[in-house]
Amino acid sequence: MAEKSEKLSTEPARGGSLPRSLGLWAAVAIVVSNVIGSGIFTTSGFLARDLGNPSLLLGAWVLGGILALAGALTYGELGARIPKAGGEYVFLREGFGPLPAFLTGWASFWVGFSAPIAAAAIAFVEHLSFFYPSLAIEAGSETASNWLERIGPGHFVAISAIVVMALIHRRTAQVGARFHVGVTFIKVALISILIVGGLTIGRGEMAHFQASAPIDWDMAFPGLAVGLIFVMFSFSGWNAAAYIGEELRDPQRTLPLSLFLGTIIVSVIYLGLNAVYLYAMPLEEMKGVLRIGEMATERLFPSTAAPFLNVLFMATILGAVSAMTIAGPRVYFAMARDRLFPAPVARIHPRYQTPSTAILLQALWASILVLSGTFAQLVTFSTVVLLVFTGWTVISLFVLRRRTPDFDGYRTWGYPFTPILFLLITGWSVIYTLLNRPQESFIGLGICALGVPGFFAFRAFGRRPAS
Repeated sequence: MAEKSEKLSTEPARGGSLPRSLGLWAAVAIVVSNVIGSGIFTTSGFLARDLGNPSLLLGAWVLGGILALAGALTYGELGARIPKAGGEYVFLREGFGPLPAFLTGWASFWVGFSAPIAAAAIAFVEHLSFFYPSLAIEAGSETASNWLERIGPGHFVAISAIVVMALIHRRTAQVGARFHVGVTFIKVALISILIVGGLTIGRGEMAHFQASAPIDWDMAFPGLAVGLIFVMFSFSGWNAAAYIGEELRDPQRTLPLSLFLGTIIVSVIYLGLNAVYLYAMPLEEMKGVLRIGEMATERLFPSTAAPFLNVLFMATILGAVSAMTIAGPRVYFAMARDRLFPAPVARIHPRYQTPSTAILLQALWASILVLSGTFAQLVTFSTVVLLVFTGWTVISLFVLRRRTPDFDGYRTWGYPFTPILFLLITGWSVIYTLLNRPQESFIGLGICALGVPGFFAFRAFGRRPAS
């Protein structure tokens, strides 16, 4: 019982509540754009290498969609029970107390959101350099002898993209939502054109879907185990709507439905894109190819592929940056409101009614990462940490169900099998990552462990009387 008394109150300690101004499609757009990034355009070549069969390749993406859907259905109940800003932070706070909640927020700030935003901004500029070659970042990095020489105009364009996105979403949530829905619509429309056009007028062959030999399960099963890591990476972000639960109208209905619809839309798009890849080339030619999306499109539309592809990738990346700019600051805002982050981060803009300080703080750190050149390593370090906290969050549903069995809102379909399925695969992924990438994994866990003294420092400071 002593442990329970240590639990922070769910009432705001600083700042107020964010207005409930967002609807279903804004939440769906956040899920879709947060998931669809560079992963789907780069991972299928490795899956082709590890699986060696067209049916297994498509089956791996179906399985990935099922697992993401299991997580989304579970998070839907957590969000319906606790419709607050912060996602995993508030779920773990209610399930296991303030320390695990703080650690997931700590990891989110230093690694989980800011580093992918920095990486995505640089990727955006790399595709923009197709039209404006002087902006290329990687070319300048290869010839630079020191850190200062590596900085070029492309870095400042990347930072400008981050800042502009932050300023847009610092405005009212409705303004940011309209912009984000528009970006997501363009993104999905371009991908749909690629899928439909590729399968109807592209220069491909249906014969590529047929396997050249029967499935060798002795080789295929371990290949699927390895390949599923790439699939889960590409599906990461299915939980994005949970971060804005406090701003959704009718969250007990809207949040679970947005997670479900967003995950279904992404799963259909992913299957369609992989069908395009197989239609464009035989599986043997896909094996080990990193830029599989670019290669497939060039095969289907050899004379017009490059400009279209770069616009497609730019829209995809911009949507992902927009989604992370919305989701991440809600975590830091919730932490500061609980006195576990600097007090100004909990401030709500008096006019726009958004967590503007948290949004600008994330943009600042992401901009520093763009200049530092360490963001790619930080993203790698984050893999095992994010899997651990996602699994831990799903476990909190069992705790909350035991505490409040009479909850009459949305309940997870297929409980307890749905969350158990998700936990089994997530646990396997963590173990696999620890065994095969121990250095990156333990560095990521080390970054997380540094949050322990930070937690006690913030809690001690937060208990001081206000001046």
